[in-house]
Amino acid sequence: MKFFMADPELEVHFIDQHFAALMNRLAKVPSPELELAAKLVSNFRERGDVCVALPAITSIHASKIGVPDVPPLKSWVRKLRASGVVGGPGEFAPLILDKAERLYLQRYWKYEDELGRNLQARLKDNPIRDFNQTKLAQNLEKLFPVQSDLQKVAAFVAATSRLCVISGAPGTGKTRTIVLICALLIALAGKRELNFALAAPTGKAAARLKETIAQTRLALRLPEDVKLPADASTIQRLLGVKGDSPHFRHDAKNPLPADVVIVDEASMIDLALLAKLFDAVRPDARVILVGDKGQLASVEAGSAFRDICTPGLEPGTSASLAEAFAKCTGEELEGTSASEAPIHPVVVELRRNYRFTPETGIAELSSAVNQGDSEGAIAVLKSSGRIRWRPTPLVKNFERELRERVLPRFEKFLTLTDPADALNQLAEFAVLCALRRGPFGAETVNGLLERMLRERVESDGRYHGGEPVIIVRNDYNVGLFNGDLGIVLPDASSGELRVFFRGEDSDVLNFAPGRLPAHQPAFALTVHKSQGSEFRDALVILPERDAPVLTRELLYTGVTRVRETVEVWATEHILRQTIERKIERSSGLRDRLWKKDGGS
Repeated sequence: MKFFMADPELEVHFIDQHFAALMNRLAKVPSPELELAAKLVSNFRERGDVCVALPAITSIHASKIGVPDVPPLKSWVRKLRASGVVGGPGEFAPLILDKAERLYLQRYWKYEDELGRNLQARLKDNPIRDFNQTKLAQNLEKLFPVQSDLQKVAAFVAATSRLCVISGAPGTGKTRTIVLICALLIALAGKRELNFALAAPTGKAAARLKETIAQTRLALRLPEDVKLPADASTIQRLLGVKGDSPHFRHDAKNPLPADVVIVDEASMIDLALLAKLFDAVRPDARVILVGDKGQLASVEAGSAFRDICTPGLEPGTSASLAEAFAKCTGEELEGTSASEAPIHPVVVELRRNYRFTPETGIAELSSAVNQGDSEGAIAVLKSSGRIRWRPTPLVKNFERELRERVLPRFEKFLTLTDPADALNQLAEFAVLCALRRGPFGAETVNGLLERMLRERVESDGRYHGGEPVIIVRNDYNVGLFNGDLGIVLPDASSGELRVFFRGEDSDVLNFAPGRLPAHQPAFALTVHKSQGSEFRDALVILPERDAPVLTRELLYTGVTRVRETVEVWATEHILRQTIERKIERSSGLRDRLWKKDGGS
């Protein structure tokens, strides 16, 4: 069995030490082995791991925590089981140790177990038998007259399964596929009206999903009698937020009324929220997860979508899925895999890119980065086209470089007066930083660019015309959500400064600055904050020194935010390290879903 661990750059915090001390105080048999394990499980959870794979812990991990060496695994496990605070799966104890010797905090074992059970229950009844195969084939032919990559296969899976997982890079037609799946399911339902629920992890992603579905519907020229879902919400709002409680109104006892639940940007969903979502979906309803497994995982613990999508290999389309698809449509699929993992037949990866033409180089760059091919990525960066690459400037020259090369992109905001035009311009260019803090972090870049622009305006207040802002907390009462981008401009009638945002149906909303929920300047964004956004051009800045956050997933996410051109500031050394470092979060979900027997 292969275990994956996060980068062993541990930094023990006081909370880890206090948690370890608490476990030893509660233990019937305290021990240094328990203290080490408790420190690790607390520390790893904070960094995004669901558990600690004890067999993968090395002396490097131990030394970072101040322990001279790792105890032998058998005696370590024996001491933990004898402690009285470490239980087995299903037992009630602060820590849970499974048979693969993965150690969990109790609640995260429970989240992973509940999600795994829900997913496996949906797979047991696959495929759905109560559909007319002839009618399905006819509607697939009507909606997909030409086999377009694997979009038609994804629609077939969505129609015949209670679970469908679709992964694809930006530009592979995921939203188009969602729209056509909705149209297909409506056609198959006949006179029965389906209740759809569309959701995404953030308000911004939900609003963008709603907007792109409306646009895609028009582009596809679907008949008016095809009543597509017209709204989308955050997952939290869909489930029913209960104040500051971690629980929601909808759960297994009070399930969602939806017949079809479609979730976009699924890579951003943490383990706990995804477990609660599946708990709230009726067993007979369909769940369709859509995302990009190559993107950054959730900020909170887990990388559930990636675990669901693949065992870490590139298995191709399931042979059993290809056989069922060919039987229904008469079309043969290439590149199939003989994998017998129970979840494989419901996972479809879209590969053909319709957004990036070969001459841009963006598809080639993102593919090389995603595969960890540093040589290939650097070769693309060195070629011409719409990708530019230069070393990160020296710290002493950084402000000058921003003034010369970036400031002109924001100076034009000072001359704009039409809010709609300004908001359109805001989507034209973005500075994306790998780090939030530090000499090359988003906070520094924001501070430098804001100061430069203030040299050109007359304003002594907190805000000035032409200043972009980003919302960092959802506010359902105001109607602004985490990730929404706005711009400060004088009101046309009063001259007072207002903050303008794009609303639903492309209308423009405006607010007094004092009404905004928590927000920050947005001359520069972290790559994490840019997820779900799209810009015409972008500058991606990596720091001059290595940091654990520099991974291929971060660079991939940054360069795929653009439609046309991307410029990367990075030294070759840092670039290679970044591309060759992959996020690996420890969990048991991948083994549970991709093992032939479905065991954990």
